Amino acid sequence: MVEINIFLDEDDRFNDIPLYEYILQYLLHHKINGATIFTAMGGYGTKHHLHFPRKFGGSDEGPLMIMFIDNEEKVKNILPHLKEIIKEGLIIKKNVEVI
Repeated sequence: MVEINIFLDEDDRFNDIPLYEYILQYLLHHKINGATIFTAMGGYGTKHHLHFPRKFGGSDEGPLMIMFIDNEEKVKNILPHLKEIIKEGLIIKKNVEVI
């Protein structure tokens, strides 16, 4: 099995919808077993801009991580499109054992 972690910002968009929403719809359409979105308390990316979206009622859009696990073949088929639409995010792939 393969685990994919996608790091992006809450305000990233694809066409007119949030990128995280588009990715979940894409994964569902391709029958990926399941996916979860995690929100972070804070973080920063390659631009080194600190994000603390929920601190002191801030309006800053925060970092997110989408995680999913499926077999190698299914993941291999969907990764090219994910790489294409994720412009500033990070995609991490690792082999995992599901027990």
